[in-house]
Amino acid sequence: MALFDFFGKKNKGTSQVTQGTNSSTASSGANEKQKIILCKSKEELQRVVVNLSKEKGINFDKLKIRVAIVMDHSYSMDWQYNNGNVQNILTRLLPFALQFDDNGQLEVYLFDTNCIKMDVDMTEENYSTYVDDVIKKGHYPYGGTEYAPAIKMTDKFYNDDESKNTPTLIFFITDGDNSKNDRTPSDEAIIKSSKHGIFYMFIGTSKTCDFEYLHHLDDLDGRKFDNTGFMSVKDLNSTSNADLFLNSLKDFIPWLKAKGYVK
Repeated sequence: MALFDFFGKKNKGTSQVTQGTNSSTASSGANEKQKIILCKSKEELQRVVVNLSKEKGINFDKLKIRVAIVMDHSYSMDWQYNNGNVQNILTRLLPFALQFDDNGQLEVYLFDTNCIKMDVDMTEENYSTYVDDVIKKGHYPYGGTEYAPAIKMTDKFYNDDESKNTPTLIFFITDGDNSKNDRTPSDEAIIKSSKHGIFYMFIGTSKTCDFEYLHHLDDLDGRKFDNTGFMSVKDLNSTSNADLFLNSLKDFIPWLKAKGYVK
């Protein structure tokens, strides 16, 4: 019995060390992948910005923008948090904050039928494990899909004295249309926000949803300024940085000019 216990404890200890080594290796590999994604995204954003500066005659070097991302946290998104898709898109969009935001921080919100702001912003120091260390550790429940709470919350948060001189670019990512009961409140929230210094870039990612409502929202009447953009992709991971960045900026630039942030 003593001999069995001895080898049992020894084998158990060996197994734990092996698992720990594999876990450490996997974590190191994941971090390295995120570093590569961030590096490529920085370079591509810089190329896009330089080309648009020449084409549109805008000096982006002097432009300061507050940058935030509103991330769908509905039931259907759980697998994208677990397989790395959400981590990847956050890493790819972080360069917008690093290049344009004064503090280099990407403010992150989660929405379902409600909306919450993460207490910890995404930065160049914590980005590589942000989903695991900040979002997942918060144990936030998944819910339905309503846009109005997120639009209202961000409009209230960024409609301040700073917005008079510094515009806000909000990436709003979802994998499906909102409930029908949420559509009138969302219309009203966007119309109200159009009076303020906030631009919403809606990104729909789905192989099945045609995002009928987001098409409607992108052409919504009754706004003081056209403060929304929209792009639809089947798979965020297969969308090139060039397409993602160009589509995000092509509607944002006319809004910047219309609002007088750039000439």
